[in-house]
Amino acid sequence: MKPSPAKLQLVFEDQRKQIVMLWHLCHVSRVPRAQFYFLFKGDPSDQIYMEVELRRLTWLEQHLADLGNASPALLGDDPASFVSSSIRALKQEREYLAKRVSIKLSAEEREMLYLKWNVPPEGKGKPKRRLRLGNKLWTDPLEMPHIKESAEIVAKLVGFGDSGENASKEMFELNFFSPL
Repeated sequence: MKPSPAKLQLVFEDQRKQIVMLWHLCHVSRVPRAQFYFLFKGDPSDQIYMEVELRRLTWLEQHLADLGNASPALLGDDPASFVSSSIRALKQEREYLAKRVSIKLSAEEREMLYLKWNVPPEGKGKPKRRLRLGNKLWTDPLEMPHIKESAEIVAKLVGFGDSGENASKEMFELNFFSPL
């Protein structure tokens, strides 16, 4: 018996929440998060992509946990190098997105975002507002409206969707090998 559309939508929403949490825990880049978020909207054909992403992230989370519990002798001098390089890449990505704020958004759009995201004006010793805005994106994996707004901002800053072309689902091709 085929599941009802309502049941499929509930499964999709549950999987999306799990994926968002795993992105957060595994320090996944914000740009692919936003692309994935908008590309997969709950159509029945999305199910395979959702399941593969969920399995990939679950495997990655477990692998990172295993590395954290492994003997330092097995891992070399820096057991947390993968995590630290991911965190470093996220920092660089936030800086890139912050630079794009002045390029892609009008002064009025920036001011509206700063107010909405509670980013006060710059003061002595404070980082630039645009960087503080970038630091707030994708920070609350439990709050789906926050996730949606973060994805919208990242999409606007990076410019996907500007050309009117939709990204294809094939860009998230199914790979059946270990990523590490």
